[in-house]
Amino acid sequence: MTKQEALKIFFNTALKGESKTYNDHNWYVSGSKLKGYIEGVNKTKYPLLNKNIEDSTIAEVKSFQARGRDNNGQLWAVGRYQIIPTTLKGVQKTLGLPDSTKFNQTVQDEMGYALMLGRTNLKNYLKGIIADNKENRQKAGLDMSKIWSSIGVPYAVNGKKYNSSYYSGDTASVNTELVQTQLQELRKNLIGATEEKKNIKNGINYRYLLLSLSLVVGGYFVYKNRKLLKI
Repeated sequence: MTKQEALKIFFNTALKGESKTYNDHNWYVSGSKLKGYIEGVNKTKYPLLNKNIEDSTIAEVKSFQARGRDNNGQLWAVGRYQIIPTTLKGVQKTLGLPDSTKFNQTVQDEMGYALMLGRTNLKNYLKGIIADNKENRQKAGLDMSKIWSSIGVPYAVNGKKYNSSYYSGDTASVNTELVQTQLQELRKNLIGATEEKKNIKNGINYRYLLLSLSLVVGGYFVYKNRKLLKI
């Protein structure tokens, strides 16, 4: 199974509470009233769009997201991964994409995965740097809930109850246990058992190296300052 195939299966389940298509979007108008477009469900797109989101360039999307909330409104969450203005700028920079890049399905998929790799616990879990156990799956699940508000938190955190949205005012519609199961499957499909063992070993060796360096530096400090310390 290719990475693209594994990610498609994962996102279809984990993000079923988010957008359904690559052209879905919402926008704020005067009074911060939120309107939305779901492809195949309604026909009213963002007023300034004369084509689909996936046919627009990143520059065009950003220009609409930078507008004020007037009668036409400010374009807000866009595409399959419901990317908001600040997030779009950040992930564009991470991937090194020029403004002229089409915001098509391939690019949106790359952005969705990049958002996941931008979270330390989630990245380390998916790449097999840390072990596949309950604690690490929950940490990865929490990272997912921080990216997409429709995913429930794996335990009570910041005043949010188990399986509720990490963000106040939003409702989680995807069970965290389901997401954690899908993360486990995605991890297997992305790295395989052999690669997993190697990555975990490398992660342990890296942490051991940092510990060794700290001990060496500490010992050198004591040696250089033995008179001051009266040793």
